[in-house]
Amino acid sequence: MLVLGGKCALHDLRRLIGTSTMQTLLHDYATAHWYGISTVTDFKAAAQAATTVDLTSFWTTHRI
Repeated sequence: MLVLGGKCALHDLRRLIGTSTMQTLLHDYATAHWYGISTVTDFKAAAQAATTVDLTSFWTTHRI
């Protein structure tokens, strides 16, 4: 199970990268991991690949 620090972290991520990018990220990530194992590392990599915004400080701030 993927745990990111709750819905607040996901909400904050959406505010940072934008709604459209977040929707695409979640859709593509769910599709890619439909019957597989999901890890925090995988999600972080997918999120970073979906945007040009450097997410390093976001993960640190949210302790992810």
